[in-house]
Amino acid sequence: MIRLSFDSAANFGNDLITAEQLIRLGARPPIVSTLCNLSRKLAIRIYKNIHQHAPKQGMLPYDTSWIVRSTANNIHASIFLGIRHDLLLLSSPADLSTCTFITAYQLYGRVIAKTPPAHNKTYQDGSQSIPLDINRAWFLSRQLDTSDIQFKTCYRCQARYLGIKNLPTPFYQCPICDVWTDRSGRRRWITVKSQMTNLKTNKTFG
Repeated sequence: MIRLSFDSAANFGNDLITAEQLIRLGARPPIVSTLCNLSRKLAIRIYKNIHQHAPKQGMLPYDTSWIVRSTANNIHASIFLGIRHDLLLLSSPADLSTCTFITAYQLYGRVIAKTPPAHNKTYQDGSQSIPLDINRAWFLSRQLDTSDIQFKTCYRCQARYLGIKNLPTPFYQCPICDVWTDRSGRRRWITVKSQMTNLKTNKTFG
């Protein structure tokens, strides 16, 4: 039998509580294992105990360009990572961890829950669910920490939004100002409109 010291037992207990929080928020076992220093098998067991079924199989969200694929993606990522960034500035060094990540995601969920129904048109799948799940939020956090993505400030509306490092200037677009609404009511990047206009012009004079 392996006996744990009081501190080790307390830390293990805290890890289990944190793992349960993450899983109830939708986190998959590989992420829970990484954030809580638990084995993959134990993370899967906790997941099954909570949800009464096996976790989803397949790759975790790994789209390095997700934030520029739509204005909605950029807005949601900017809100979540903006909250996380501000919490990190206010936290003590001991709290710069999983706890801050969870708190930021919970606050993000509360912000989105108060979004007027009309804004649901910006969701790509037309659903009422939150488009930024916790698994992608974790990946975005890693991108920001490694400086693969970075914050920009719009000189017009002063909104803080995200851009991908080392991409050409046209990719640094404000998801509030640099957009237009097509006939279906979907908000799209203004560069997409320019591309569509160029295509029509080429077809006309080609």
